[in-house]
Formats: sequence, C-alpha cells, structure tokens
Amino acid sequence: MKRVWGRARIHPWLAGSLAVLVLAAAGLGTYFGVRDDKAAAATATTTTQTVGTGTIRQSVSATGTLAPASQEELNFTVSGDVTSLAVAEGQTVKKNQALATVDSAALAADVAQAQATVANDQAKVDDDSTNSATDTQVVADKAALTAAQNQLTSAKNQLAAATLRSPIDGVVASVNLTVGQSVAGSGSSGSSGSSGSSGSGGSGASGAGGAGANSGSSGSSDTSSDPQILVISTKSWVVNATVDSSSVNLIKKGNQAQLTVTGATATVYGTVASIGLVSSSTSGTASYPVVVDVTGSPTGLHDGADVTATLIYKQLSDVLVVPTTAVHRNANGGQYVERIKNGKTEQATVQTGISSGGQTQIVSGVAAGDKIVVPQIRVGGGTGTTPRGGTRTGFPGGGQFPGGVFPGGGLGGGGGAVQLPRGGTGG
Repeated sequence: MKRVWGRARIHPWLAGSLAVLVLAAAGLGTYFGVRDDKAAAATATTTTQTVGTGTIRQSVSATGTLAPASQEELNFTVSGDVTSLAVAEGQTVKKNQALATVDSAALAADVAQAQATVANDQAKVDDDSTNSATDTQVVADKAALTAAQNQLTSAKNQLAAATLRSPIDGVVASVNLTVGQSVAGSGSSGSSGSSGSSGSGGSGASGAGGAGANSGSSGSSDTSSDPQILVISTKSWVVNATVDSSSVNLIKKGNQAQLTVTGATATVYGTVASIGLVSSSTSGTASYPVVVDVTGSPTGLHDGADVTATLIYKQLSDVLVVPTTAVHRNANGGQYVERIKNGKTEQATVQTGISSGGQTQIVSGVAAGDKIVVPQIRVGGGTGTTPRGGTRTGFPGGGQFPGGVFPGGGLGGGGGAVQLPRGGTGG
C-alpha cells in the first residue's frame, strides 16, 4: 500500500482517482448501513373509518352474447306466386303489418263458393222447422250446415294466409322472396325464441296449401330451408351465456343480473330465465348454458353484442359492513377489529357474515358509528435518508458521497454522475 501511495505522489492523477474510489466505497457502505429495509418492502399505514350500513352481494361472472327475445321465421302456408313484397332487410315493421302476398284469386273464389254453400244449407235448416221435417232430416241438414260452416272458416283462413304479416313489432332481419316467385305452402309459419321457448306464431292458420294454386307459373320455385322472411324483436332481448361447473349450483332461476353490453353506454339489468342441465366441454372444462332475460327495453342494443354478466345469487341490504382488511384473526381462530374507544385502540371480537368485493358483513361485535382502524397497504420502495442530508429513492443509484465526482454514473442508477460534495441527489 505504501508503494501505491508512493506512486500516487509521483502521479497526482492517480492520487485523485484513489481518493474517489476510497470515498465511494465508504459512501456505499454507509448507504447499506443506514438503509431502512422497510422502504423497499410493503409498508402499512392505517386510517380511521366509521362503521356503517350498506349492501353486500355475492355473485358469479358469466360471458355470452345478446340476442332478440323473439325471432319470427315467416313462411307462406299456402301455395302461389308472390304478387307483392312490401319490405326489405333492415326495415322496421309493426305487429300485423302486411309484408308480402301471393296470388289470392283462386282462394277468394273458394271463399265465395263456401259462403254460397253455407247459405244454401242454412236455408234448408230453416225450412225444416216450417215443413214438419222428420227428426232424421233435421239432423242431416244441421250436420251439412256445420260442415259447410267449417269449410267456409278454412277457406277464409287460406285467403288470409295469402298475406304474410308480422306477428310482432320488430325489424326485418332477412328476406328470401322475390315478386313472381312460386312458393309452396309450408303448412305452418312459426317463431323461435332465443330463450328456448318455441311459439306457434305465424301469419295465418295452418294448412296444406291453398286450393287453386297457379300451375305453370314462370316464377322460380322456392326450395330454400331459410325462412322466407325473418323478423326479430328490437325491444325485448335475452343473453345466451355460460357458467362453469363450479358456479352453476350457486345460481337459480329468478336471480338478478347486471349486464355490461358492448355498445351500450349504461349498465343493463336482467333476471336468470333458465339454467341448462346438459353441459358442453371445452378443453376439459364443463360449461352450462344460462339464459338471462333483459329487463325493459334498453336502447343501443344489437344482436350478437358481447356481454359480461354478473349473476347475483345472494344479496343483503342495510347490514353492517367494514373493509375486509380491517378484520383480523387472533391466536384462537377468532376474529376481531381494532376499535377506537375513548381515544384508545382495543380489540373488539366480531362475528362476520358474507364477504365480497373487499367488504365483509359484521353480524355482531361492533355497532354503526363505531370507529375502527383500517390498514392501508402500500407496496414498493419509499424515500429513505442518507448521511449529510441528501435523499435517495429506491435501490441505490442516487446515494450521496462526500467529495469529488465519481466517474461513470451512480451506483445501480444506470447512468449519470453522482454529484458530490455537500450532499446532492444521485441520478
């Protein structure tokens, strides 16, 4: 060492460098000597809070998509050529509005013929009472009148079915008809509900096809399996969602739901309408279908929108609640909160109820208006102190060292010179 200092006297620049290195090492040792380890770990502070009442709920989350509550698949129940088409895809329609028609001349003729038959048979029944007809004749004439009346009803239904009408207020989702197209009576026109219920719906009475269907028509024949016109509701909606096997037993029909719908500006509400019993499996995880009926007629909803649902299976209102972090467990397994009474902190044994969302229900042990201590956890390095009045932040890299400039940047600081003397702040 004497030889080194001897050379330093010969080379002044070497003396300066050695001095800097020695002082830097001393400063580093001082840094670790006075460093408060708590500043780099999680630190806890406390606040005082007044016990009050509130609402606490337990829920499960589900994801799904929005769908119309009603989807009416409309098809002509009589055969004929399409003579008019009054709507286009995307058009808003009212209940009972005419959407399309087929040639009804033959159907109207059938009605007229049936009306004539009913009139004739009615006249016979009337004559039986004045002509002293036998009981057998009266029974036969009345039976003929009943049959004629039934035929008239059927003919009128067939004529009505020549006009396709919307059974709901809604929007036309698709149209698979053109004027001049030849359609074959499908027998019935129905609806499919997104909530799993099927409806008979339709634009007219069921039938095997109207009599007098035009033959030899130049129009194209309808062979598509798609509905001729699809009308969906826009004021009533459902959510088709799924929950996993660990959650399905917690919920039941009628539970309330809060829905976050893509495109909607406000929270939407609903109720659980049905819970499926048969699961589907994806990557080994079982999922169960859940249908939620949307409450009311919220605006801004669209078919197929993504939905995040909070299904509330337990809710308690106007109960005592405290932050869950305020509840501690003692050595005997009991629970307590730190209550402030007469300016002093004491342990108040409590009985708790349900916990959710960072809040815990208090059943007994404290009352509304009591003051309790609530820990506030803060994670991360704080600001410590170093010798000679400087400051450091986090891990060393901005420590203080007396005298000179240490070339090459601060220790651990990633660049910049540590300013010395008189206690600057490192970079």
